[in-house]
Parts: sequence; structure tokens; C-alpha cells
Amino acid sequence: MSAPDPNIRLSNAEREALIGKLHEATEEGRLDLHEFAERSRQVYEAKTYADVERLLADLPADDRALAPRTRPEAVADAPDLVLDPQHSHVRREGAWTVPERTTLRPRHSSVKLDCRHADFAADDVEIALDVHHSSVRVILPANASAVDDGVRLQGGRVDNRCHRAADGPRIHLTGGNHWGRVKVRYERRFLWWRW
Repeated sequence: MSAPDPNIRLSNAEREALIGKLHEATEEGRLDLHEFAERSRQVYEAKTYADVERLLADLPADDRALAPRTRPEAVADAPDLVLDPQHSHVRREGAWTVPERTTLRPRHSSVKLDCRHADFAADDVEIALDVHHSSVRVILPANASAVDDGVRLQGGRVDNRCHRAADGPRIHLTGGNHWGRVKVRYERRFLWWRW
């Protein structure tokens, strides 16, 4: 992977990825909290790659991004997931497998799919919606993206904050949303807290 042109301007997603690297370095003890806060401030103020190069120069390179992604056979063969709660709350979080197709049919319910620590069965996965008077929240890892062009709305709304191009899994939202709210976002960070 070639190094980016230092004159190219940073996107918000790239800033968040850099903050994530600084956070990991803090958890490993390479940076103290004061250094983390100062460098994070400088990342948010940076305009180009050249502005942030020096902030990471004394930290080890992350070789994991260069390694080819392979999936264990059990992850690749994950069965489709169907969630159809009625007047209930359903959550998937932690280390779980996101199959190639997930169907959500909540009725007067809430569904939360936290994919930050999940394994994806494929690079392109589908979340088929049949939402009625319910809320759906999907939290994606920083390298993922979402496309919501095919969702039919009837009094509902889709708030997709992850539509930028990324090198990781891509979520395709399809189906319909009837008087419900679907929100797709990245993890929120405040200093060292994440949610």
C-alpha cells in the first residue's frame, strides 16, 4: 500500500481512524492521557496528511491494515439471521458474526446491532428491513460503510452517517421502513470513552 500524498486533505473518517490509532497507543501505554488529548486536538485541527505525519512518527506502524483479510470457515458459512421482535428490545453486540443477510422485522420494538467487534461473513452484507413503528440502530467499525438507496419509506426515516467509501465491509440496507427510525453510525468517542 503506497503512502498517501501529503498534500491531500483529510476526511472526517480519516481523522476518526487516526484518533483510534492514538487511542490504541494510549491503551498500550505508549502515550499518556495528556499526550493523547494534545495529539487528538492536533488531528482535529489538521488539514492534510502532512499535518498529521509527525503525530504518528514515534508510534509503531499498524501492519494489520496491510495483511490480507481472511475469514474462518465458520464465519464465512454463517446462516442468515432473522430478528422479528414484537414490543421488545433486541441487541447483538460484542464478538458475534454478521451474516451475508440479516432480516429485521421489528413491530413496536427496538433493535441494536453493534458491529464494532463483530466478524463479517462477507465484504458485502445485506440488512433487509421490514420496520413498523420501531427503531433500529446499527453501529459500524471505522473501516465499514453503508448504502441505503433501496429503502422504501412510509412515514419513517433513515439516518445513515456511514455512507463514505471505506476499505472494509459494506452494508446494503434494503426493504421498507413504516413509521420507524433507522440510524447507522460509527462509534462515538470522547477522550478514552467509547459508545
